[in-house]
Order: sequence, then C-alpha cells, then structure tokens
Amino acid sequence: MPLASKCYQSSVIPNTVDVSLGGYGWKVMNFAEGIDSNILNKIYNCLTAYLTWHSKVFMIRFDISLYDSPSNNKTIEKVIRCITSKQKKHYKSKVAYGWVREINSTDMKCHYHGFILLDGQKVRHSKTTFDIAMHARSLVIDTNIHFPKHCGYMIQPKDLTSIQAALYRLSYLAKNATKHNKPLGAKGFQFSRIKTKSISELTE
Repeated sequence: MPLASKCYQSSVIPNTVDVSLGGYGWKVMNFAEGIDSNILNKIYNCLTAYLTWHSKVFMIRFDISLYDSPSNNKTIEKVIRCITSKQKKHYKSKVAYGWVREINSTDMKCHYHGFILLDGQKVRHSKTTFDIAMHARSLVIDTNIHFPKHCGYMIQPKDLTSIQAALYRLSYLAKNATKHNKPLGAKGFQFSRIKTKSISELTE
C-alpha cells in the first residue's frame, strides 16, 4: 500500500495515527476517544472527488459557534448557503463544503467545525471568504464565525504532500469527543456530494 505519509519523513507531525483511505496510508490526528471512521471517509471522499475537477484546490477551515443550542441545524445551513452561493457567484466555479456538529462540554452549547473547497486557480487566499463569512454573520443572528490560524491550504491532485497536510488538518472534524448529546433527529454532519469527474490515482 502506498504511504502518503512518507512525504512527511523530513518533518515531524505530532500526535498522529496511521489510517488507510483510498488505498493509501495517511497520517491523521490522534485522540484519546478515537476517530469516527465514517466521518473521516466522508471528508476524504469529498476532498478527493473535488480534486478531480480542478488542477488546484484551495481549502479553508472555519469554526462557527452559536449563542444558543437549537435542536436542529437550520442556522448552520443558512450560514453555509449564504457563503457558498456568494462564493459560486464571485468565482463562477463549483464550491464544496463540509461541517460537523459538536457540543461544548462546559456549557452544553453547540458549535460547528467546517471547511470550504474552492478552485485554486481562481483563489489564492482566504480574504474573500472571510469577507463573505462576516457578511453572512451579519445576516444570520446569534452566530460567531472564526477562522483558525493558518486556515488556508493549497492542494494539488498529484501532490501527496499537499493532500496529506489538508487531510491531517481536516481529520480534527472526525474526532469522537464532544459529538455526544446530539438532539434526536438532528444531523451530526453534512458534506457536499460530489461526483468524481475522472478516475486517476494520486501520485507524487
């Protein structure tokens, strides 16, 4: 089995565990409560399917917290719909996304971790997405949108190093911790369904 993690032999990735996805070995974050393999697979499938449409992909990580804890995901869906529709119009390109719902262990309020995938030939940084997200926050009350440090990743289909870096960062969304106490009937995650444009092996 090819090991994508070999790309990182020259640098150390802290606190990792090896997993097999798409016939490759990858390094993802390691957590005491483990990782949800279903979510991790959906993240991988969303990312690699989107990569078949573009020679470069720009991935942006973001977090959304709410001031209350609704029993549904209508707020996050409204925010994502606002952000992605404006991105599509601005870049005139397909936009993919994913999010997971979690519950704070201290105050039991829900928050979301997510990402957006954009055509890397048309976007080089996260400023436009940041501006659009801030506009979405002004339209959807009781939300706070946060972009973590170093939230942008440029990924290329033939560059396993870039895919590994993005997948490692996105694997945080798959952790089992804080995903308990989900309201009955509310989805715990959602990812864009993307049809693979072409079938090709990932190669360095």
